[in-house]
Amino acid sequence: MKRLHPLSAVVQVGRGVLQGGIFGFFVGTALAGALGLPAWAVPALAPVGAILAGGFALARYYRFQYEIAGDTLAVESGVFARQSREIPLGRIQNVDLRQGVLNRLLGLTIVAFETAGGSTTEATLDAVDEGEADRLRRLVQRHDPDAERRERGTDTADEAPTESPTGLAGGGSAGVADAEETTELFAFTWRDLLTYAVVSVRPAALVLTLVGLPLGGDLVGAVLQFNLDIVGAAASPSLSVLDAVGPPRLVALVLLTGVEFLLAALAVSVALTIVEYYDFRLFREGDDLRYQRGLIRRYSGTIPLSKVQTVSVSENVLMRRFGFATLTVETAGYSGGNQQSSHGVAVPMAPRSVVYELARDIEPFDDLDFERPPTRARRRYAARFGVAVAALTGLAYGVDSLVLDTGYWWLPSLLLVVAPVAAHLRWRHRGFAVDDDAFATRSGFWRRTTRIVPYYRIQTVFVRRSPFQRRRNLATVTADTASTRSVLGGAARAYDVDEGTGAELREKLRTRLYADLLARKAASERDG
Repeated sequence: MKRLHPLSAVVQVGRGVLQGGIFGFFVGTALAGALGLPAWAVPALAPVGAILAGGFALARYYRFQYEIAGDTLAVESGVFARQSREIPLGRIQNVDLRQGVLNRLLGLTIVAFETAGGSTTEATLDAVDEGEADRLRRLVQRHDPDAERRERGTDTADEAPTESPTGLAGGGSAGVADAEETTELFAFTWRDLLTYAVVSVRPAALVLTLVGLPLGGDLVGAVLQFNLDIVGAAASPSLSVLDAVGPPRLVALVLLTGVEFLLAALAVSVALTIVEYYDFRLFREGDDLRYQRGLIRRYSGTIPLSKVQTVSVSENVLMRRFGFATLTVETAGYSGGNQQSSHGVAVPMAPRSVVYELARDIEPFDDLDFERPPTRARRRYAARFGVAVAALTGLAYGVDSLVLDTGYWWLPSLLLVVAPVAAHLRWRHRGFAVDDDAFATRSGFWRRTTRIVPYYRIQTVFVRRSPFQRRRNLATVTADTASTRSVLGGAARAYDVDEGTGAELREKLRTRLYADLLARKAASERDG
């Protein structure tokens, strides 16, 4: 069996020495104060902690071994409690390659193996050289699960190879022969990267950044004080500012602060997007897609097309306005990595026509003709928004009566004016489509997501009716798959369809599922 790269031992020991020394220093400080130990105990415990942590890291390096033998990845690890794992290559969904700044300088790569049915990494090699990382990735990529199943005599229709009109999708022995062939399918130019950074503003990124800064609260207070000075209010940022600021100045303060927040969020989003998606490239290698990206930390991963569960096309409001979209591919038990939420994005942004063309190459489907929910669903949305506004107004009344005493508690009730518009937009951007090859759903206004699920990937079809839906004879039909996002609530759902349509849709999906599985099983037996 093989060990990790020797330089990884240097990195791990160095990290352990630093962490152990810091821990020993703080422990010595605490003990010196609590037990009355002499002053020399503080620096004395720091090297002790460094030696212990560094020695443990070195022992862990020597006890970690791995090997790919036949159809199995074997990993042995553990210093005190030994652990031996054997991972069948056929169970590996993805091989993620990651490089931090230090690893890039040393020529090292962290290799993470993800398996089906689990949301955590099954095995991580931290770290090997770049050549070894590429060798491991290609060994997994060349593995032919169909040949393994034929040897066992357990070929299943669920994992039968598929092929798109362009030959992009599919599994089986063809991928072994083509594994060395690499074709670039998509690449981000600087113009594409900056455009994507602008149209994908993430306000939450600014909030998290301020929370993470040591002086984030002081910075927010300084900005609010600056805005109060601009609008001419002689007050400090506190609850009492509402008494000193009249309605005109309060509106000006809110508008000014909102504009500043959006500009700051845009700047933070642009910076994060450039760092995250710099030099994004998408390749085809045999029957897999491989992506690479990252400015400071480099990421690379594969998307096995033979195990695709769902193809999703997402468009926020700005993307829809300028004709762009995002393509996401989800495989069984895995959505492209768990290091960041954006992993699994096959194409971060491209013209909508390009995104749909690539999506059809992955899983064939025709032009989608979506059927919207009945109009009574729109009335249901308006009622829900009205209840939400009433609750918000009641909360504002309670806060104003008990704390603020400004008399402006009624302001949230003005949102009732936009409730019918919000209900219409929600209704307009929801729907479903039944294609010859796949089932598609669409939902969302601020970020509209279209999910395309091949029939043979559907595992469960169920109809849900809440008490409020039953009052209007509505139902929600869900086509569940084996992808992680499906488990976390990202399944393809046809919201608020007519009750009779929901029952018909469930039977239609079940019928096409069984027919598709039987057809693929027959085709697989003929090919085998």
